[in-house]
Amino acid sequence: MTNPMQTNGQQRQSVTTDLFVWLGRNPVQVVVLLVLIGGGVTVFLFQAQNSRKDAKKAVVAAKPKWTDKNWQESRYFQEDCTKNPQCRQLKRIYEEGGASQEALRKHMLEVDKTLTFEQLQENAETYEGRAWAFEGKIVNILWKDKRGVGDYILAEIIVGDDPAKLLSMRGDFATDVALNDNVYVVGYITGTSRHRLGPSGLKYSGKVPDLSVRALLKPSEARELLARNAAN
Repeated sequence: MTNPMQTNGQQRQSVTTDLFVWLGRNPVQVVVLLVLIGGGVTVFLFQAQNSRKDAKKAVVAAKPKWTDKNWQESRYFQEDCTKNPQCRQLKRIYEEGGASQEALRKHMLEVDKTLTFEQLQENAETYEGRAWAFEGKIVNILWKDKRGVGDYILAEIIVGDDPAKLLSMRGDFATDVALNDNVYVVGYITGTSRHRLGPSGLKYSGKVPDLSVRALLKPSEARELLARNAAN
């Protein structure tokens, strides 16, 4: 029994002393108690971590995966797209059916066979939106994105084998083309991308025309498609 004359400090000291005495006399019970406490804390932390992981998985699962259509619409259905000639023409290609067989067939029927590279080099902006096609060789791949969605290619290509007839092209599609591949290009004239620079940094007399491309075909594929168009 507590002595009524003891102060609060003395009472607290007495309780503390009794606790240490009990701990010293019951080491096994102390170890078991510590194990139970430690195990409970571990279980709690493990459950909390799993809850966070489950919550993160739920958020990821709830977020819809983007498709090619999502990427294209995010690029083309913005106000700034109408102010950019490349975006305008790529949007046009997208709305016309992309690289589908029917869209390709119609495009190739509309190709302006009278338009020359020299005309484009002189003033390509005048011919923006004109359908054009030619066989050439890829001489530089600046960017080729093939993630499954949001595919895009930016490259330089020459007409035939003439290094003086250089064009810049971009397309919104996946492709396996590589450097020095011969391809048949189907696209729309976009305008002039930049001045062409020589090895010393001096400008050539002409500029580099820019194309927004619907498709890059193998020359053999293009010949078959042109033959079918002629037959129809």
